Amino acid sequence: MKKVVRSIAVVALMFSVATGLAKEPKLSLTPNVEKSLNFEMDITSEKTFVRISDMNAVTIYKEEVAAGNTYSKRFNLNSLPAGTYVLKIEDSLQETVFAFAIKDSEIIITEKKENVKPVFRRKEKKVFLNLLNLEKAVVKIKVLDSEGRIVFQETISDAMLIEKVFNFEDAYKDNYTIMVQNLNDTYSKDVIVK
Repeated sequence: MKKVVRSIAVVALMFSVATGLAKEPKLSLTPNVEKSLNFEMDITSEKTFVRISDMNAVTIYKEEVAAGNTYSKRFNLNSLPAGTYVLKIEDSLQETVFAFAIKDSEIIITEKKENVKPVFRRKEKKVFLNLLNLEKAVVKIKVLDSEGRIVFQETISDAMLIEKVFNFEDAYKDNYTIMVQNLNDTYSKDVIVK
């Protein structure tokens, strides 16, 4: 019975990630004279953030977009100096990053990356972690206490789907942080044990 429930949970996770990935953002450039980006996507997550920043991580534009809408925006980039910038679209399941360069009156999309984020779910004193790791990259998982001491550590490699359950039932009262580090980024979840 446990295997059936687990299999259903895996299928549900993969389906939700696949549907999230299916609605890919559209990005187009306007003629060089206008120096602008046209961006459009369907918003499926409750909280989706759209952000443009420079290479020093200084935010130039930021907006939270409501779920269930089609988001369409034209970004006028005339006032930005030559350089490299990042357009990031982030929701609870993934983030899509477009790097673009402005040279004179020309805009060039230099890179597109999609990062699937881990899903944390808490039920009573247990935290469930699911991560779709399509590249089968090395993933490091740590649990730290409030003083930064490692109370759990594991490195997982060559796994497409990572599932972990952290049981805090017998843990000391403290604030813990679960950290998940993959090729692209580091994600964390805070857990308070009272």
